Amino acid sequence: MPSPIATHLPPLAATIAPLAGEITQALEDVSQMGYRAAQLSATHVGTRPRDLDLSGRRGLASHLRRLGLSCAGFDVWIPQSHFVDAAFVDRAVDAVSQCTTLAAALGRCPVTLALPESTPENEVRLREVREAIAACAQREGVWIADCGLDAAMGRWSGDAASAFGVGIDPPTLLAAGKDLSEVVARCGSQVVSARIVDLLRSGMRGPPDEPHESRLDLLTYAASLAVLPLRHSPVADARQWTDPRLGLALTLKRWMADPQ
Repeated sequence: MPSPIATHLPPLAATIAPLAGEITQALEDVSQMGYRAAQLSATHVGTRPRDLDLSGRRGLASHLRRLGLSCAGFDVWIPQSHFVDAAFVDRAVDAVSQCTTLAAALGRCPVTLALPESTPENEVRLREVREAIAACAQREGVWIADCGLDAAMGRWSGDAASAFGVGIDPPTLLAAGKDLSEVVARCGSQVVSARIVDLLRSGMRGPPDEPHESRLDLLTYAASLAVLPLRHSPVADARQWTDPRLGLALTLKRWMADPQ
């Protein structure tokens, strides 16, 4: 029987990029696991925006439909320093903009990134970056989910915030000593994307509820998300997992399990 909490949330999505092989096979794999949504990546061969013309985008959308998958969102994991480094910032903003356009073509799913924390040295450039990304996101009708610590802690400023939502990444918050449930409750309707991933006691990212390793209280976290008007699928985020394929299968099983 599915978990009562899981039934109050959109279907769990799986990150595709950590799975080896072609995008078509990776999508088929997560579909066979039982996932009904997929989180795509701007760096994965087969989903890179610059490689997909109109026909390629239609083909990707058609393949998702055939497998019974929706597109939960796009990840753009650009190094945070690139957003404030003069040598990389233009390329970083352009990459996000391209991904935002592709996300709009696939159902206006959110684009997830992580902006760096603001400092007196970078605050002007960071504000300009956020404004540039926001302009594209507003034009395409796409939300930006920022998994950076500033976003989760409500340190935004400026008009660009209107296009940005919060991306909840448990390892980022656990490493900073934050209470996930409190952060989720404080962010409320600003939460656009929520990752399902643990910060293991070894210090590595990994599946939730790993025996003797888990730090994330998955049931409490899921319950805090269920209270929200979460519009998009929570994402089982297998980046840096030791065995992404096994971890994704276990995560879906644990997510759907009825604790009673």
